[in-house]
Amino acid sequence: MKNLKNTNQQIEISKSKCFFNQMADILNNFYEKNNLEHMCALDSQMCGNYKTQDQLDWLERFSEVWEKVENRSFSRRTK
Repeated sequence: MKNLKNTNQQIEISKSKCFFNQMADILNNFYEKNNLEHMCALDSQMCGNYKTQDQLDWLERFSEVWEKVENRSFSRRTK
């Protein structure tokens, strides 16, 4: 039973890594499309790495989603 629990945890961690990789790709595509420096979305908001209000809004929404995914992933690993 213990091995099954460990296997399920490994699967969840693997899924989370894949999802975080997809999100990182989305963020990188955003930076490429908008000719912005590549950095963390939160850092971009803090240091003004955006040119328009729409870009700032996108970064804020992206950061909110990232935080939700991160919290969900963390809570699943600690169960």
